[in-house]
Amino acid sequence: MNGLATLTRLNRAMDVEPHPLAQHPRIQALRRQIREMGVPSDYMSRLYHSLYKYADQIVEKPEYGPGEGWDDLEALQQVTLEDMTERWLRARLIVG
Repeated sequence: MNGLATLTRLNRAMDVEPHPLAQHPRIQALRRQIREMGVPSDYMSRLYHSLYKYADQIVEKPEYGPGEGWDDLEALQQVTLEDMTERWLRARLIVG
């Protein structure tokens, strides 16, 4: 098998099914907002991970007007920070 055929086969095997809500307007808007944030790549990847982990909850959450509650990006950042804190605490408890 030549190199191109091998690469094509490997790439096809690595294809991942897109999240069912990936094309939802609120999820697309959040992806764009995350991309434009200008934060370090490790935090950005955690935000993307949380985006798809909690996508169903984000879509079901009511959309609040200004001053009524957290917008989608604020809510996403909060759950991401909570997940990061839990992971850090678990690592500390296991080591300590």
